[in-house]
Amino acid sequence: MVAVTPVTPVGVESCDAFLEAYAQCAASPGVPEAARPGIRQGINTMRESFRDSVLRNEAARPTVAYQCAQAHEAVRKSLVDAFKCGFPAAPAASQALLQSPPPPPGSARATARPAPTPEAQALAKANAYTEAQNHLVRSHPLEQQLADYRRDNERVLKLGTKFGANAWYHFGIVDFDGVIDELEKAVALPGVVPEVDAQASRLLAALREVNPILKALTRYQTTREFKEDGFKFAREQHAILVPRVDAAAKAMDAYGTALFEREIARDELRLAALPEDAPARRLLSTSLTLRRAVRRFEALGPKADVAPFLAALGEVSNANRHLGTVLDGMSPKANSSCTGYTDTVASVIGHGRDVARDIRAKSDPSQPAQRFNETYNRSVRDLESCHKNESRVRPG
Repeated sequence: MVAVTPVTPVGVESCDAFLEAYAQCAASPGVPEAARPGIRQGINTMRESFRDSVLRNEAARPTVAYQCAQAHEAVRKSLVDAFKCGFPAAPAASQALLQSPPPPPGSARATARPAPTPEAQALAKANAYTEAQNHLVRSHPLEQQLADYRRDNERVLKLGTKFGANAWYHFGIVDFDGVIDELEKAVALPGVVPEVDAQASRLLAALREVNPILKALTRYQTTREFKEDGFKFAREQHAILVPRVDAAAKAMDAYGTALFEREIARDELRLAALPEDAPARRLLSTSLTLRRAVRRFEALGPKADVAPFLAALGEVSNANRHLGTVLDGMSPKANSSCTGYTDTVASVIGHGRDVARDIRAKSDPSQPAQRFNETYNRSVRDLESCHKNESRVRPG
């Protein structure tokens, strides 16, 4: 008989239930044999992470229990959809945890302070979600990193050592340790953000699934192990890596969209409460019309009707022109960061019209689309600077 190494449990009921169900799925016939080592590695990594969190800080136990209950729901859906595997549902105790998120560790010591309102809790949680999203946008262009990985390694993965002694394995997809830490803290915060909470849990589960393989392949490249095993490990992990990165990319898109839509809805309410010709209203109106145009941009495809997108850009142009008139009429003059925002918005409009032109001409719109994205992101930073440096345009 082969000796079986005993598994040390986490010691948290919802975590042990989640990991046991995860392992049962991994052993199901529907899971490809090549995928099982990576799944088992991910299970072991999560087990160690959960156990270490509790060992380092016993006060974190309720938060860890809640995170495991969330992960159970999200990962179960993901893997059942992918492999049709046997993944038991979360037990009743885990489901009960989802109905009452725990306070962050250490909050009991702050009893002297008045309890924050539900609105304040939701705002703090949404801000934490936004910080995590900003981290993702800055540091993890996942789709581009996956495209680079495929381009750099396609021939090596097919030919291995036949490609020659100088063949090299390239891996540049950055791990998500920092984002996972930020998301875990954000998800554990008290309060409810109904538009985003589910997508945040889905994203956290997807990042936890892909993170171990990213680390393993980074070590594999750094240690040049591919020169010893003839790219065997790289080929084995490729079939696991690509669907997990795809799943993480989709979860990132859904999470970003949920935050984006929530912010638009919130700002539409704020706009209605501002005086008609107030500088704050004009600035917010321009920002809103620009974000609505971005939604139209994201819906474009190779054969799309560009008329709705062009109409949205026309609305942005009108709003931006009115904003410029109001800023020019302010006394003393508006801060230069605000006039810089109107210039950046004008550039976004121009790049958007270039995208529409190329789609109509059946040309490749990728370059103007990239410029549109880059300039829009710069407009977001310019808007933040305007709010920071010019008190008269803040919506309150």
